[in-house]
Amino acid sequence: MSRHYFDTFHKGYPITVLLGWDRPMDYFFLVVEKPTELIDDTMKVESDDFLYSNLHESDPFNHGLDYYREVLRHFQIDVPESMFIQVQRDRESYTGNRVAKHQTDGSFTEREL
Repeated sequence: MSRHYFDTFHKGYPITVLLGWDRPMDYFFLVVEKPTELIDDTMKVESDDFLYSNLHESDPFNHGLDYYREVLRHFQIDVPESMFIQVQRDRESYTGNRVAKHQTDGSFTEREL
């Protein structure tokens, strides 16, 4: 699976956005981590660590990248367009096991697994 990360802020707290493509399952995914400052010990469900996860959707595996653009707009989270471009390229080239960290200016670096 490809994983593209972007560190940003939501409501003044640091968050990480993860957008990617799962090659074996053939679907795009999006996860937005909840700021650690908003996580407390009373949370009982593992998914409480996320502002959003496609796995919380009633149909988690059939959304395109435009759908995830709208999800991010809903949360008022801006990410570089490079994330969407690179994830689409991953799907088109059937790329797996790719990890990239994106910067605000659209540049990105890949990490070895």
